[in-house]
Amino acid sequence: MDTKTLSFVGNFTFDVRDQSDLYYFVGGPVAVNPDLSLIYMPITGATSFQRLFLLAYNYNTSTYYQSPWMYNDGNIAFLYYDPVRKRLFGLRDRSTFTFFIEEYDLQSLNVTKLYTKQDGEKYAFSFAACTCFDYNENWIIQVRTRFEGDTVNAYWIKMDLNLVGQKEDIVTDFHLMPNVNNFLTMTYDIQQTKLILGTWQHGSIELDVYMFHLDPKESGKFPYRNENLTLLFKTNGENVEMMDSVWNPVLREVLFIIQTRDDHTFEATNYMLRVEFDTLHILEKSKITDEQLPLFELWEYFYM
Repeated sequence: MDTKTLSFVGNFTFDVRDQSDLYYFVGGPVAVNPDLSLIYMPITGATSFQRLFLLAYNYNTSTYYQSPWMYNDGNIAFLYYDPVRKRLFGLRDRSTFTFFIEEYDLQSLNVTKLYTKQDGEKYAFSFAACTCFDYNENWIIQVRTRFEGDTVNAYWIKMDLNLVGQKEDIVTDFHLMPNVNNFLTMTYDIQQTKLILGTWQHGSIELDVYMFHLDPKESGKFPYRNENLTLLFKTNGENVEMMDSVWNPVLREVLFIIQTRDDHTFEATNYMLRVEFDTLHILEKSKITDEQLPLFELWEYFYM
């Protein structure tokens, strides 16, 4: 990271079609379409007045447009552009208990096709940035979570998109991951190793963050080739408020973005760490100030 100060790009104005309520908007997961130079992002209302629509931003012309109002509730948990089949699709929840995986038109952003509908009680719930998409083999893997008793359990779920149109239920693997609680991120190396670099906290949100590799072909079996957990980040008793990862396939590095908060002072601290994917070696760890990266916890998209 030669520079740790980001420059201003632009503001966005949305058509809410409703002036009777106060709206506060936040962004969601991002998909990039290099063929059309577009960045896609869901925008949702963060107040009780829920709204949901898609935004497309052209990074060559700095122009943008939005979809029509799509829904009055829900969020989009993941969003992907498939460079092989030239499609945009995502997983949308409705009141968290029902999931829809659906396809969107690349230009109008309207919903064009429903892939599958899932019951959250049956297949657990999406959590954090814990999704991988392989556009060559056409599958999605998630690690989902569910409160059971007094603990949070993690579930491995694989969905075969080749089954869309053939079966209503496209889930081909769903199982409990033993002794796994709180996954935080999953970074998939589709270019070479076909491995996932995962991060987790084993239990409390105050515990340290560890990293490890998983092999999708082994259904998330841990450990991978007798590999040990590697310490990524010591929390020193602070809560991890947010965490995300950015994959650099050229340098084969992962940039981790972490925010912690002190329970006593409520002060937040922001960090960036660079990790070598293959060796799990930490290359750099830096604190990031509010001046360098304002509203750190609200950023949804970084590109390297």
